[in-house]
This record gives sequence, structure tokens and C-alpha cells, in this order.
Amino acid sequence: MAERLSIIEVAMRSGVARSFTRLLEGSSLEQELNGEAFYTLFAPADIAFAYLSPETITQLLHAENHGILTDVLGYHAVPGKVPAIQLTYLTRLKTTFGKDLNITHIGELRIEGARLLQTDIQARNGVIHVIDRLLLPVESAATTSA
Repeated sequence: MAERLSIIEVAMRSGVARSFTRLLEGSSLEQELNGEAFYTLFAPADIAFAYLSPETITQLLHAENHGILTDVLGYHAVPGKVPAIQLTYLTRLKTTFGKDLNITHIGELRIEGARLLQTDIQARNGVIHVIDRLLLPVESAATTSA
């Protein structure tokens, strides 16, 4: 059944990334992830949001920071379908945000320092990997802490 659902639909129904999918609602990335193009989504598990300061979450959600939220969301999506086995052979991936995600293999596979909690959740138009934290691009991270 998951094979017929888009990445965003699978992410919403999986229940492990509810907070992240709420951030996606109404975004341009949500539209892209519902489309026909293939994507890989690194979706932070709900527990990842427990480690963010309330100020950071508030800043992400405020309308005047829409650009910041768009950047953060785009930093979690990669064009194309990249299964976990392929991640083990890569050192970086270009995101829809335009910046690279660094992949390390020391001890365990990590994406920008985030641990992979669940991999290869299949959707009609790509794959989801659940990670243990929200990824913040450097420019947006600096802006949200100001």
C-alpha cells in the first residue's frame, strides 16, 4: 500500500515524524513531495524536537521567518531515491536547499551527525530515512539563534 502513497503521505501516516510533517504542511516542499519526482527525505523523529529550544521552534513557525523554515525543510530532502545501502558509499548529498549533507561512516552511518533510526521506508516517489534530530543549515541555524 505504501508504494501507492507519496513520500509526504507515507511520512504523515507512519506516525514517527508527526512534528516534522506538521512543519511541511502548506510548504512548497510538501507540494514537491506529493508530486511525481523522486526524493529521499531525512525525516526527524518526533523525539528530535524535544531537544530544540522553545525559542527555535517558535522562530521556525513565525510567518516572518518563512524563509528560514523553507531552508530548514529543504535541507531534509534530496532529489532522487537514495536507499540506505547507497548511503554507505557516499560522503555527501546535494539537498533541495542547495547545500550538501555530509555523510560520515565512522562507527556508524550518520547524516550531518544525525543517527539513522529507521531506513528505507518506501513510497511511490522515493524513500524516507528517519533520523534522530532536526538538521539546521548553517545560515538558518545562525539566524534562528540570533
